[in-house]
Amino acid sequence: MEESYKYNAPSGGNNLPQTGFVQQADGSDRLGDLDIDKLLLILRKNIVWIAIILILPLTIAFLYIRYTKPLYESSSILKLNIKNDAGVLGLQGVEGSTWGNLILNNLSGEIELIKSKLIYDQVIDNINYDVSYYAYGRFLYDERYKNAPFKVEHEIKNQAFYSTKFDVDILDNDEFRLTYYIGEKPVSNTYKFAQKIENKDFVLTLYKTDFLSEGDAEKGKSLVSSFIKNILTWIGIGTNGNNSGYFFRVNSKAALTNYMANNLSVQILNVNANTIKISLKDYNRVKAQDFVNAIDSVYLKQTIENKNKASEQTIAFVDDQLVLTEVKLQKYELELERFLRENKTANVQTVFSKFVEKIEELEKQRLALKIRALLLHDLINIIKSNQDLSQFIPSLSLPSGSKLIQLTEELNKLQEERNLLLSSNKENTFVVKKKDIRIENLKKNLIRQIGLNKEMLEEQIEEYNNKISSTEKVILSLPSKETAYTRIKRFYDLYEKFYLLLMEKRAEFGIAKAGTIPEFVILSPANISDTPISPNVMMAYMIGISIGMFLCIALIAGKYMLHNTITGVEELEKITPTPILGIVPVFDKKKISVSPLLVSDHPKSAISEALRSIRTNLEFICPNKKKKLITITSSISGEGKTFIAINLGGIISLSNTKVLILDLDLRKPRIHQTFGGENKIGISTFLIGKNSIEDCIQRTPVKSLDYISAGPIPPNPSELILMPQFDKMINSLFKQYDVIIIDTPPVGLVTDAVLVMKNADIPIYIVRAGYSKKGFEKIISKLVTRNEFVKLSIILNAFEHHDGAGYGYGYGYGYYEDENDVQLPWIKRVFAKTNQ
Repeated sequence: MEESYKYNAPSGGNNLPQTGFVQQADGSDRLGDLDIDKLLLILRKNIVWIAIILILPLTIAFLYIRYTKPLYESSSILKLNIKNDAGVLGLQGVEGSTWGNLILNNLSGEIELIKSKLIYDQVIDNINYDVSYYAYGRFLYDERYKNAPFKVEHEIKNQAFYSTKFDVDILDNDEFRLTYYIGEKPVSNTYKFAQKIENKDFVLTLYKTDFLSEGDAEKGKSLVSSFIKNILTWIGIGTNGNNSGYFFRVNSKAALTNYMANNLSVQILNVNANTIKISLKDYNRVKAQDFVNAIDSVYLKQTIENKNKASEQTIAFVDDQLVLTEVKLQKYELELERFLRENKTANVQTVFSKFVEKIEELEKQRLALKIRALLLHDLINIIKSNQDLSQFIPSLSLPSGSKLIQLTEELNKLQEERNLLLSSNKENTFVVKKKDIRIENLKKNLIRQIGLNKEMLEEQIEEYNNKISSTEKVILSLPSKETAYTRIKRFYDLYEKFYLLLMEKRAEFGIAKAGTIPEFVILSPANISDTPISPNVMMAYMIGISIGMFLCIALIAGKYMLHNTITGVEELEKITPTPILGIVPVFDKKKISVSPLLVSDHPKSAISEALRSIRTNLEFICPNKKKKLITITSSISGEGKTFIAINLGGIISLSNTKVLILDLDLRKPRIHQTFGGENKIGISTFLIGKNSIEDCIQRTPVKSLDYISAGPIPPNPSELILMPQFDKMINSLFKQYDVIIIDTPPVGLVTDAVLVMKNADIPIYIVRAGYSKKGFEKIISKLVTRNEFVKLSIILNAFEHHDGAGYGYGYGYGYYEDENDVQLPWIKRVFAKTNQ
């Protein structure tokens, strides 16, 4: 007996059993905060971008390494022999100064000397680097240092042609083309090697070298070379866009000085060991080594010259003193000779011995004071003549005094600073004049301090004179002959000793000058580096990998944080306790305008199996009812509710159940398009009384499956659904059909679906994986709480699974697929085994 059906709100709770595919309400089986499935989905969908992001920085690093000229560094290590020479002048006990500070100051002074224009000029004169030779490459150019195929002799008349680029295109073993620019105008002519090229601006002569090969001669005539040069000229690589085989520049002294200043580095390596490091960077490693070796040689020569100069000044001072002392000695020799000749005796009484010894001792001390006063006087002359005090260090001690020491050291320092300023400034500049004023003021203070010391010495000399006079008065009271002899003999002995002392010092300084050695040792000579300091290959690739990894992580993290769509079952179970009726796998990733009826064409496909599983689950919801009203809705359009409605109706009808599909989406009807029918009559025309139910029912290719289209779009869809005719239509249709499936509008856009779902036996909510937003759970919550849709269940549509073992949720799809539906990835297709 056929069951009658009345369309009203059914009573009872949700009878959907808690099967293995239903998430528990307490969420005890939920995953942690990190959604692995969503993360894997994001990785899969962005695998191409991830590969691009990883490859792009590495490609940039490779291009940077490939087209960046390698920069080399050559260096040497010097150990300086720092001595404390303050004691030579008797200038000891400097206040506020330590030996460590003196060493640091000396090292800093040597560094400034090495980096001074004085050293630069001598290096430039010794290195013979007045012309730079270069060879063009495809993208870069290379300096041909000491291996250029030609040599240039030059005379630059016009200073503007220094550093000007002269392009040389070698035509054969005898001829070449020389090209240069005067402003924007190119000048190009053909010349022979060893031919003198002379004009008002310069004189040039090019000679062949042993490095000129046949390939160089053929390069200028090669069509490929001409083509490359034209391309390079078009893209503007090289000065003025003109690229030949070689080019050279005549370097000015200022340009070479600037080159050394920019590329030379001198730094203290170890203060305690008195070592400094001299290094120079250049794109040519042999050139860098030659420059460092030249700097070491010039610094060695300069150090020896400075030491010899000091010895020469000391020897000159000793020679002057020898002449004066010799005159004095000759005087007393004559007096002694005269005394002996007149008196014919040289005996001195014993009684005079102690007085003679006392006077001799007093005379020796007075003479020492006079010599010290004379040295101070000579020091004043040196100061007034603007000589370098550091080069005049006599071996005789001078009177000690902290003030004199400080002023002498400060004057030395100011003179050194002035010499360094003159290397880069003229004498009439403000900074030099200011330094001169400080030097003059300090000289005045130093001369005044020396004057005070001289006055003190004169007072001491006067005291000795008084003592000597008083002693001589005692002696004069003795026989005059003995007194005269003693006086003459005393002065003679004193000047004889002083003369011998000066001769000894003269010999010492002569020997020191002959054996002068530099005050530094080269611990590590300049080397040729095989490994460039730039670009750092390992560092470049590491940076590229790090940037790629960082960007990939940032991309994945951004996608993960911004990803607000449903991706899988577990994610769906986390956000809503509503039971999941089933899962429908993805049909086609391509966008389709009409929902197809797959269950009839592909009965063994994964989608058909999924819908069969859903059909079985429907029996658990209403197990005792033969007549069922099923409503299908979603949040927004495009989530697949029409596709599910059509195919679910088709799969139910295949079980010998009469099924009718109602297109209640009166605003956007689509079901008629699936079956190729018309939409001229339908629900809208029936509700307004224009057509009967029988007129509206349309057949499908599937037996026992019919549908009623929406009909022409009405202006008031909600009002039509609320009409009593709609309830009568449903009750009438249940007389002919067992299951009525209603495709309702999306509940997130309009309220039409809610009006129908209130009386549905099984309300179904469609969620599309990768499309539906996560905020849909609020809509479901309202439907369950406010509208009491206790039987509401969810179907997850368009779900993708990537482990190949099934969908892991209630049913394993893929086992019964049709052969034509199997779409393996291209890698799997390549390695798939064929059945024999």
